[in-house]
Amino acid sequence: MNYKFAVGMLAACVLAGSAHAADIKDCPAPSTIKSAAFQETIQGNTVDGFKYTAKSGGKEWTGQTGGTKDDYLSPKYELKAETFNVVNGKLRCDYGGKTLVENGETAVPNLRLTAPQ
Repeated sequence: MNYKFAVGMLAACVLAGSAHAADIKDCPAPSTIKSAAFQETIQGNTVDGFKYTAKSGGKEWTGQTGGTKDDYLSPKYELKAETFNVVNGKLRCDYGGKTLVENGETAVPNLRLTAPQ
């Protein structure tokens, strides 16, 4: 009986060891994120922004920024993953970076990418 118990425990440990809990390390590296400028009209106003996509960990990540002509993937922003959460069945990575003031305008880089769980 002890032998069966020991084998069962060993199998349980092996299976548990292969489980992976998602965390901030699963966020796409900024160097793997792609951006594309876009423009849309909301209530008669034209809004500039960027759409972001990435593939990481077998998942498709998407996000967008609006009201900015700044592509936060530019090296000057030093973008990096800051937080990771699971919200309503979606993985969520929030990125931040270096705040810059250029030509009297302040740019505070922030980007959220989401992927299905």
